Amino acid sequence: MTTPTDTDESTESAESAESAESAESTVEPEGSTEDKRRPRVLTIALALLIVVLLVLSGLLGWKFLERRQADTARAAAVDAGTRYATDLASYDFTNLAGNFTTVTANSTEKFAQQYKQVSDNLTQLIVQMKATSKGSVTQLGVVESDADSAVLILFLDQTITNTNSPQPRVDRNRMRLSLVQSGDRWLIDDVQLL
Repeated sequence: MTTPTDTDESTESAESAESAESAESTVEPEGSTEDKRRPRVLTIALALLIVVLLVLSGLLGWKFLERRQADTARAAAVDAGTRYATDLASYDFTNLAGNFTTVTANSTEKFAQQYKQVSDNLTQLIVQMKATSKGSVTQLGVVESDADSAVLILFLDQTITNTNSPQPRVDRNRMRLSLVQSGDRWLIDDVQLL
């Protein structure tokens, strides 16, 4: 037979066991909060790393594009400068208007006016002497260059004939040629003989 004390003890034991089980089920095992935080921290770190890599990729891409545009502008300026220097050093007394028009068509307004004054002063002498000149660039160096302007130093040979010197003679010149970008073209802005 069971006595009330035995029943009370067994009831207390059962309640204690249930309390212990419920306490175990509500108490999280050690390290589980840390285990839950670790994936969140890793996800945030990975997301930050991806953002940093994307920003760096964008900056490198922008720098590459900027450099490529500068190289393209530089190559175009060198090409234009070579043609323009040749045009400046070449003339034929039978077609001076055509020679001068070619130069002024590739010049800024400021330089075109300066060139017109000089060519007007020389026209009579060139015709009188039946002079011709053929220019050719032998060497070229870029002093400055960006997307909007360039300064070139050119070594230029002029093969000249005239009534005083029917045998061609070669004059060797150095020229500092300043160019500016206007739309999609380069224009002569200034010329200095060195």
